[in-house]
Parts: sequence; C-alpha cells; structure tokens
Amino acid sequence: MSAVADRLKRGLPAAIGLALFLLALGVLRRELHAVTWHELVHDVLATPPRRLALALLLTALNYAILTGYDFLAFAYVGKRLSWDRIALASFLAYAIANNVGFAMLSGASVRYRFYTRWGVTAGELSRIIVAYATTFWLGLLLLGGLSLATSRLPDALALPRAIGIPLGLTLAGISVMYVVLPIVRRQPMRFRALELPLPGPAVAAAQLVVSTFDWMLAAAVLYVLLPSSGLSFLSLLGAFVVGQLLGLASHVPGGIGVFEGTLVVVLRPFLDSATVLPALLVYRAVYYLTPLTIALVTLVGDELHQRRAQAARMSALLGRLTDQFTPPLLALFTFLAGVTLLFSNATPAAAERLALLERVLPLGIIEASHFLTSVIGAALLLLSQGLARRLDAAYVLTAVVMTLGIGASLLKGVDYVEAAILAGVLVILWRARPAFDRRAAFFDTRFSFGWMLAVAGAVGASIWLGGFAYKHVDYSNELWWQFELSADASRFLRGSVGAAVLLLLFAFARLLAHAPHEADEPTDDDLAAAATAIRAQTATYPNLVFLRDKAILFDDDRGAFIMYGVQGRTWVALGDPVGSPDRASTLIRLFLEKCDDFGGIPVFYEVGKDHLHRYADFGLTFVKLGEEAVVDLASFTLEGGRASKHRQALRYLDKAGATFRIVDREQVSGVMTQLRAVSDAWLKEKSTAEKGFSLGFFETDYLARFPVAVIERGSEIVAFASVWAGPNQVELSVDLMRYREGAPKEVMESLFVNLMVWGKAHGYQRFSLGVAPLSGFERSPVAPLWSRFGSFLFEHGGAFYNFQGLRAYKEKFHPDWQPRYLVYPGGFRLPQILADVSALVAGGYRQILLKR
Repeated sequence: MSAVADRLKRGLPAAIGLALFLLALGVLRRELHAVTWHELVHDVLATPPRRLALALLLTALNYAILTGYDFLAFAYVGKRLSWDRIALASFLAYAIANNVGFAMLSGASVRYRFYTRWGVTAGELSRIIVAYATTFWLGLLLLGGLSLATSRLPDALALPRAIGIPLGLTLAGISVMYVVLPIVRRQPMRFRALELPLPGPAVAAAQLVVSTFDWMLAAAVLYVLLPSSGLSFLSLLGAFVVGQLLGLASHVPGGIGVFEGTLVVVLRPFLDSATVLPALLVYRAVYYLTPLTIALVTLVGDELHQRRAQAARMSALLGRLTDQFTPPLLALFTFLAGVTLLFSNATPAAAERLALLERVLPLGIIEASHFLTSVIGAALLLLSQGLARRLDAAYVLTAVVMTLGIGASLLKGVDYVEAAILAGVLVILWRARPAFDRRAAFFDTRFSFGWMLAVAGAVGASIWLGGFAYKHVDYSNELWWQFELSADASRFLRGSVGAAVLLLLFAFARLLAHAPHEADEPTDDDLAAAATAIRAQTATYPNLVFLRDKAILFDDDRGAFIMYGVQGRTWVALGDPVGSPDRASTLIRLFLEKCDDFGGIPVFYEVGKDHLHRYADFGLTFVKLGEEAVVDLASFTLEGGRASKHRQALRYLDKAGATFRIVDREQVSGVMTQLRAVSDAWLKEKSTAEKGFSLGFFETDYLARFPVAVIERGSEIVAFASVWAGPNQVELSVDLMRYREGAPKEVMESLFVNLMVWGKAHGYQRFSLGVAPLSGFERSPVAPLWSRFGSFLFEHGGAFYNFQGLRAYKEKFHPDWQPRYLVYPGGFRLPQILADVSALVAGGYRQILLKR
C-alpha cells in the first residue's frame, strides 16, 4: 500500500467523524431557526429543580450499574478483587471514556493504572477489556433490535415492517444467542491465534441484564429532563440508542453535536427543537461533565494518596503519572480550553460586566482583549498537539499563551469562569513540567490528520455558535468597523477572522516546512558522546555508529543512544539501545515518539532477547531473524579432535609462508594503502559494491579507529579484518573482512583462529562471529507462518543466499547460538519492512535490483 493510501486509510474515520459533526451542526442550525441565544440560556437555567435532582439520582444509579460491567468481567476471568476497588476503577474509567471517546483505549488506560497496581496481569486485563466491551454491545443490540421489531422507533427512524422486523429480530437474537451459546458449547472460541473462553451461562445472562439496564437508565436521565409530552419512554429509548450509535460512529468525543442533532430531528413529532435542545444541554452537563469532574478530582486525590509520604516534595508527586498519563490529558484540557475561548468569542458578553469594565477601561482595550481571546483560543488548539508529544517548546508556549488568555478573559468582559478554567489548567501544567522533556522542534513534528480535522471542527463549531447567537443581527459591511460596547456581533466577526488567519498562517508555515525527515550524519561531538555510552556496556556492534551512515538519538543527558536509518516510511534502529540497561525503556519510548512525529514505522533490527519485554511493554511484536554465533573463549582450545580443522588451517598458513599479526590502531594509517588494495581487489572479484548500515564498509577514518588483524606473506598484506575489542575485555569481534585472490587456503578461518587465541590470551570472554540469517527456525506445521517461511528459505534459498553454508562455516567454531529478532508494530507491513531494511543495508533499492 502506498504512503498516500495508508494516510487516507488512517484518516478516513476522522474525516467521516468531522463530516457527521458538521452535518449535525447544519441540522441544528436549521431546526433552531426560531430560537435565540438568550432564550436558550434562559431555558437551560429554568430547568425545574425536581427534574434536575431526579436526573442526578438516575445518573448516580446508572454509573453504579456500569460498575457491574467490570464485576462481571472479573467473574469471567476468574480473578478475585475487592468490590470497592473494582467499583472505583470502573467508575473512573467510564467517566473518562464517556467524555474523551475511544472507550476501548481511554477506559483501558485508566483500568491499567489501577488494576495492575492491585495484582491484575496484562493477560487478565486484556480479557477483562474484551468482556466489558462485549457487555456494552449486548444491551445495545437487544434494545435496538426490539425497537425495530416492535415498531417503537419514532417515525423519522421507522423502517418498513418487511425490513424492520427481520432486522430487529436478528439484532436481538444475537444477544440472546450469546446467552445460549455457553449452554450448548463448552470449548473456547478461536479467532486465528486468539483464543477466548466462553463465560458461564450465569455470567452471560447477567451481562445481558446489566447492559440492558445500563442503556435504559442512561435514556431515563434524558427522559426526566424533557417536559411532558406524548413521547413514550420506549420511543425515546429507540431514538436514544440510534443517537448514541451515530455518536460512536462519528469518533467525536462523547458524540457531542452528533447525538444532539440526531435527537432534535428524531423527536420533532413530539417536541419542538426549542424544547429539546435545553434538555440535551442539561443532560450533557449532568450525565457527562459531572462524573468527569468527580473522576478528575478523584484521580488527583489518588495520586496524592499514593505519594503521601512525599507530601513535602510536591514536585515529585506526578513522577509516575506524568510519564504516561499527564501529557495526553493536558493536551485534551488545553484543546478544550481553546474551544472555551473560541466559544466565548462567539457568544454575547454579560451586559452588566461590560458596563462595569467601561468605567475603568478604554473601549480599545476591551476590543483588543476580545480579539486576542479568539486568537489565543486558536493557538491553544495548535499547541495541544505539541503537548501530546511532550515537546518542551510547546510547554513553554502554552504557559505563555494561557497566561495571556487569563488576562484577556478578564479584560474583555470579567469572564472569571474562563479565567479560572485557564488558571486551573495552567497550575496542572506547571506541576507537570518534568513530563515535557522532548526537544524536537514544534514545526518539524507531524500533525496527524485526525488532529487537523479536530481543529477544523472546533473552529467550525465556534463559527456555527456565533451564527446562531447573532442570527437576529442583519449582516452588513459596517459590522466589521463597528466599535461599540454593545457590538458583540462585530467582535465575533473580527475574532473569528483573527483565529482563521492564525490557522492559515500556521498551515502556510507547514507547507514551507522542511522535507520529510532524513537521518542526519552525526557530528564529532555526537560520536564522542556515543563512545562514552559504548563503554558503559559490553557489546561490540555499537561500533557501527562510527560509520557515520546512521543518525543518533540520545537520551536527555546523552549517556545512551539509539542509532537508526530511514528508508521511506520505515525507521530502522540497529540493535538494542546502547548504554546502561536501565535507560533502554526511555530510549525506546523516545524513538517511538520521534517516529510518530514524522509518520514513520518504527523497527528495531537484530535485537537480542534481553530487552524483548521492554518492546512488548510498548505494544510492539517481534519475529526471529536468525541466530548469532558466540564462541566462549574460556573453553576455546586448539587441542583435541574438535579443533583438528583449526590446526589444519594454521598449517596451511605456515606452509604458504604467511603470518598473523595485530596492527595497533595507531599504526593502521601506515598500512591503509595496502588495506585499500586488498579491499578493492576483493570487491572486484566478488562483483559487488560496498554495503552499509549493519555492515562495515571501507572508509579510512572508520578503519583507523580500530586495530586490524592482518595475514601477511612477506611484507604484503593478503587478508585483513578490522577488530572490535569491546569494553572491559568482554566481547571480541570483527567487522570488515577482505582477502586477495591467491591468498593461502582457508585464510579467513586461520585469521579467526589466530584472533581467538589472541583474545583468550588477553582476557576476553567471548568472540562474536555475527548472525547466521534465518537459522534456528522451527519446522513444525503448527509454527507461525513467518517461522515456516524462514525455515523453508533457509533450506531451499541457496540461489539467493548461502544460508546453510554460512551456518555450517560458523558451526566449525562450536559456538553458542543466541537468537536475534526484528521488532515492529505488527500488522501486514513485514514484507515492506524487510524490503526497506535490505535497501538500507544495500545502499538503496537500485543496488538491490542490480544485485550488487
């Protein structure tokens, strides 16, 4: 799939969501043509206290029923946990998920925070998520199906009986069959590699009952807020289910706008739009915003409770929370703060507050503050994306812009509620400073298609709201130049243009931005820092960083790094993170974030088994590439029958009058001309070109960094290998290996044997012979497809590469075989990833096609 098609596929849900959202706004505008802003505000505030109290009571009961989803999920998994813990985590998860949207992700992250703390494993949590997601749909299918089958839907949603009744019975039947299935089938359900045990009959029945009551109570909250009419509860229930489904399909957080637009249209035969919309706004506040507020306060209180022993050190309270939870949450709050300012610009200011301001401030300051509020709102929409990516530049800019927003809110109309909201977000932002530690440039990072559509939707909604609030004002060109205390419509027009101009300037700057990211060549300072990090571990492969053909990504204090190359959209990190092992997770996260910034696919190539759990923590998967041959030098010997071939190779060397020696790195430049001649002759004989990335190539500065093992005949070098002598005398290996035509028989084996003898004498523990690709794969018919393919290619792919010959050659040294893996995000991209990695090693696709 091409990159353009891939982007379209990923952006399609967001585009559909924006289309549904804008369509809903258009519907609301048409339906509310006779309703004014002041009437709407009056009707919302005039909600009868009795109805409001009953709605709050039903909301509390509904969220209590919602906790039953998790209780049943724990029963399904067979895990025991105290009822109060399950109730707490469940309530918080649903309060967040109902407002943020993407319930499977947002709700799962909240549950992960609590349940894993209380002993729930990752496997158990995944089954819990499947269980409560299933419960969610059971009641929805049953109620929706019954509404269709019994023709209880309002006329706007009614289908012909020939279609509605069979469709309704089918949907309801799915829920009933779920309850019946555990009775007639005991075996787990299998979906490819996924195996899911069926719940017991009692649990399945309880899931259906709980889900049904949940949906009925959620609809009842809205029903009690609507004034009395001929609308029955069952008719409302059908309309409510359809509205929720469209809200879910739109991917708009909480289905806002889409749900309201659907209900306004569907309930028109029973209630006019001017009556329905105030009830929907109160419903939004009662059922969504009130639980969200309680949940956020509880989450902050929980974090304080968890760190109460450090209460005197408030800066450390968000240590663990900020790493995983705070940046995206603060990005959401910042985005909503921007929406708040845009909506404030779109609605009339309180006349009595403006009159108070007029006594102390010139009109010009009030006008300028109003205009600035709208521009700041648009800026916060853009900056929220940088906060989600933990950019330090976005953090500083957001703090400055939000401070200006507080002042502008107070100066434009004493809007203390807006100022308080901004101040609250600013305080949380200030406390979370350690979480925003990335130094990537704000304009260099990728803006996702979904984020851009969300910004467009927010601005479009504010313009719609302004059009609704001032539809009684006749448009004229003079409105743009009307500067009066009562000229709210004029201020809305100017502020909207200011916000639009800012967004257009930003879009223009993006168009003039740099080309897609390319791996930058490391500087001398980078290589010096990399050398220090290499000395903090024992492997030798990190010396490939000195080829300068890979970019380097350091952690914050430049004490550890990842080296990587970019081929198309594939970003390939070579090996595991280099440096102290305790820095590995941080570097993996930094690399994943950098890939996400530029829309890249993250890949880790030839990694070992020691860090696989760290990659799995980030949701990555892995496949085996082959096995690395590692010789234990402590047990290596030239004595005995196993070493007969080694002794034979040394005799060949003696018979040819050749000798082995190590050329110290300080002396390598003196033999560089001879090494070049050997290398050129070898490349010509093999009819090949230099490789790179994971393989060394002939480059004088690179070779001069290391000792070189040579085989000499007289004063002529006939074979050589650059020597990687690892830190602390642990690992010894070679990189660039070349020999002349006519060199002594078994010249490279004799070079290896001599080098191993030398390494053992100098106290080295192991010798790496490199990786044998595709070796060590299982041949079982039940093995994964990749393993079977790799095993087949290893046995029958001799026409492409001598896989078995390379394995057999290294086997002569009786090594230990250690697995090496490729780590990637999963899915169907593996063939493209492998092709891009091959292109990186070969120097481009052209070299592959030329077979050089």
